[in-house]
Amino acid sequence: MVPWSGNIQDAPPRPMNLNDFDVKERAFPFHNTDSDAFIRVDADSVTFRLQKGPIREVGVNGCQIDDMVKFIIDTVAGFNAKFSCRENQLAIEKLTEAWLWFAARKLDREARSVEGLNKK
Repeated sequence: MVPWSGNIQDAPPRPMNLNDFDVKERAFPFHNTDSDAFIRVDADSVTFRLQKGPIREVGVNGCQIDDMVKFIIDTVAGFNAKFSCRENQLAIEKLTEAWLWFAARKLDREARSVEGLNKK
């Protein structure tokens, strides 16, 4: 799986050993996470606590949209490792492209010194 985006201050959800992942028992190929995590994984649900306000103005208090996209990429990759198909691979490719566009946006905002601020 692709490395986590690094935007999350808490430890990201850890993928399970795919040999131990049983899709009949669990909805997501990740270990459960703490209830205070920005992305909380339970056996049959995932909760995303989104960042509220610009980071440089209010601090980190949630995950970013690119963290959510990365979680989805890792989830589909986990399923694809067990049930490989062309459609999963194409979905991973397109989601990764979207994730990279978020990274490009962040680099542009950093170059203009507006990243983490409520400015265009």
